Amino acid sequence: MTAVSSSVVPDLCWSEMADLISERVGGKVVSCNDEFFAEATNLIKIGDPVWKPDEYTDRGKWMDGWETRRRRDKGHDWCVIELGIPGQVTQVTVDTSHFTGNFPEEFSLEGCGVGSDDRLGDAFWVELLPRTALRGDSVARFDLKPSGRITYVRLNIFPDGGVARLGVEGNPVPGLDGVCPEFGLVDLVSLASGGEPTDASDAHYSPPSNMLRPTDPLGMWDGWETRRRRGPGNDWVVFKLGMAGLVREVVVDTRHFKGNAPGWVSVSVSDDGKAWNEVLSRVEIEADSVNHVPLGSEIRARLLKLDIHPDGGVARFRVMGMPDTESAANKRLHYLNSLLGQSATGFFHTACQSTRWVSSMLASRPFSTVGQVVEAAAVFFLELEEEDWLEAFAGHPRIGERGDEIADREQAGSRNADSAVLTALGELNSRYEKKFGFTYIVYATGKDAREMLEIAQERIENTRVTELEIASREQQKITATRLRRMLCIPEE
Repeated sequence: MTAVSSSVVPDLCWSEMADLISERVGGKVVSCNDEFFAEATNLIKIGDPVWKPDEYTDRGKWMDGWETRRRRDKGHDWCVIELGIPGQVTQVTVDTSHFTGNFPEEFSLEGCGVGSDDRLGDAFWVELLPRTALRGDSVARFDLKPSGRITYVRLNIFPDGGVARLGVEGNPVPGLDGVCPEFGLVDLVSLASGGEPTDASDAHYSPPSNMLRPTDPLGMWDGWETRRRRGPGNDWVVFKLGMAGLVREVVVDTRHFKGNAPGWVSVSVSDDGKAWNEVLSRVEIEADSVNHVPLGSEIRARLLKLDIHPDGGVARFRVMGMPDTESAANKRLHYLNSLLGQSATGFFHTACQSTRWVSSMLASRPFSTVGQVVEAAAVFFLELEEEDWLEAFAGHPRIGERGDEIADREQAGSRNADSAVLTALGELNSRYEKKFGFTYIVYATGKDAREMLEIAQERIENTRVTELEIASREQQKITATRLRRMLCIPEE
């Protein structure tokens, strides 16, 4: 870990690191123990902190940052922030600008990887930065080795005081909905999926990386704008897509650009950055509008070039399409390997609720390929004993009854069954459990309620030993299908 102090943090046109926390990418303050003098939301506010020497509130001096009251007891103050873009943290910036006699003596930063639900209260926090000394009215930047996938950070200040801004940068690690096509078209160039500009003709007013933020634009300053072109030619940006894939349309968002939007745009694609294929030729776009421009057919791309004619500003740029199998699988593999322990346990627990099987899968990380994940799952099933299988079976709802979202999708065939079939299934479930001592397990994907009823009627005649063996094979098939979906592996 290295720290660098300076008075200015440069806003680069493009960088290997993405802003993960500010309000411009969707960061949110979740909670804090104190914000008596100044609100914690200022920590992730856009723009450099400002100083207003004559401005006071009814509580004291107005400060552009987060400031707590003077602590008169033991302990320290803290603030929890949800990252706008989950990812691996590689750099942290703590800005105490204008805090001179009221800055914290020390700070630390923790992170967790839980989802955005009530599990935050049970989150296991890991240390990203240990307790570290701070200086007032300065900017301290800390370089870190890539962390696990972080979704929330907790800033601790010792014992109290004020911090103007908190910056967290790193490598985005998107979730399932940002990678897998089953959720619809994916923005292949979004910062959240690792897209980035690699070259541009001009960034006079603002950087092209602004266009890739997953949030709506807040103003002209929140997009990319070039200077006025006085000679021939046009302005352009080259992007490396976060995921290679088939592009169906581009979205050229010119909101807030009224007298300074481009008149036309062109789009070219490439796999190597050398040979370029123009797939959209000088299409007229409207100012202060969200322009959806279909390509007419699916075009494969790894790199994409946006030409604006002749110059001007674009607020947001989206490349909507379907990631190719390799790109999606690589993103999901990186996701799995980067999950913190608590989140990784939840990932495998979703596939199978056998504690022994989950522990074996966790111990095998990192995996080299998504195929290796599925293979390991099959191998570790061979090591399970009866109590492990029963634990796995207990994680499933009865056939015909509602469960979680995954189970409901797998049992979709029973959703519209008539009442007589559902009643028969309910009665058979009870007989089955009374005879064998565990829930009726069947690979339900693609089967309707009547078919699952008929299978149960056949299997209830088995011995317990035979039925345990059959149920374990069904559990393996269910787990393999769940893993394939969770890793975006196409169905065979």
